[in-house]
Amino acid sequence: MPPMCAVCPASLHEGRELTEFALVYFQGNFTYPVGWVGHPPNAVWFCTDHAPLAEGLTGLPAGEALEEIRQRMARS
Repeated sequence: MPPMCAVCPASLHEGRELTEFALVYFQGNFTYPVGWVGHPPNAVWFCTDHAPLAEGLTGLPAGEALEEIRQRMARS
């Protein structure tokens, strides 16, 4: 999965190339078979503007954390 912020609306950074991302790992207990290759389901990309929103939420599953982040953004 290429870097793309999980919470940015497409127009938010219009005209500005994003080059820095953070990969945040949320709670997940996954067992992968030997030789497995892919993007872990508990790992989510954020732009550097939105990465701080994940602070304190890494103990949640990714879906719950993203919902909480979206709610926080809506209240701002």
